[in-house]
Amino acid sequence: MPENEVKTTTENPNTALPKRRFLFNGMTLADPDPKMTPRKVAEFHSLLHAELTNATVKGPVKAADGVEEYTFKTQVGHFG
Repeated sequence: MPENEVKTTTENPNTALPKRRFLFNGMTLADPDPKMTPRKVAEFHSLLHAELTNATVKGPVKAADGVEEYTFKTQVGHFG
């Protein structure tokens, strides 16, 4: 980049992303990257929990501690 060129960005580095919690079957799953969408977080965790492949995302709900909670709900299918 030339010396006289100014780099601009739309992201504010001082803006903190909200803390998130992901719940699934009574477990709390880690947030792998705060920049990931909740759907992408489900895809990430589906490597260990295959049921998350077709799960729906509910939330966010603001918990008492100020953390945004997302719940992954599995969909029950009927065959036949």
